Amino acid sequence: MRLISCEVFRPALDFLNVERRYPHLEITYLPSHLHLRPQQLKQRLSQEISKSAEVGERVICLYGDCFPDIDAFCREHRALKVPGHLCYEMLLGPERFNRYLDEMAGTYFVEQDVIQHFEDYCVNPLGLEDEEMRRCCFEHYQRLLYIRQPKDADLESSACDIAGFLDLYIDISDADYSYLEASLNEVLQTTAGSKHER
Repeated sequence: MRLISCEVFRPALDFLNVERRYPHLEITYLPSHLHLRPQQLKQRLSQEISKSAEVGERVICLYGDCFPDIDAFCREHRALKVPGHLCYEMLLGPERFNRYLDEMAGTYFVEQDVIQHFEDYCVNPLGLEDEEMRRCCFEHYQRLLYIRQPKDADLESSACDIAGFLDLYIDISDADYSYLEASLNEVLQTTAGSKHER
């Protein structure tokens, strides 16, 4: 089996020891910056799925809704998609994610990848050095919520700097991998079962 995943999920998959627990599973990570270019992401996914199909591998995709109709795309390419709409939702679990939104709709979620590449992912593409652009892009946000993961480096200072730059106050919430783990296990077991039936 082949798991094709956004690089964003590498810390979680490493922490969960997925490769050791599933020795028959190979993981391919695609660069997280592709979510900024949905068409390129779609093309890369198609290429990776085709390569796996050529050697008879079943494919599982670990992505949120990173381009339109990704579920239909996966069905068309006979790949299974791990359930989840946003990476933040998958790292927190839907209940906690929705609770944070209910508390404050204007919540801007970040995790280590966004924090470490904030300039490349956000400042430069959106022109956020310009105060007016920052105001236009973030006028409906009130807080920045940093999803801290177990193996993160010390990123609190960087997260605070970003919050200050965006004029948002900061909250920190620890990731909970239980939803991601359960969803991934279910898909892996389903895939393994269907392969055994054939």
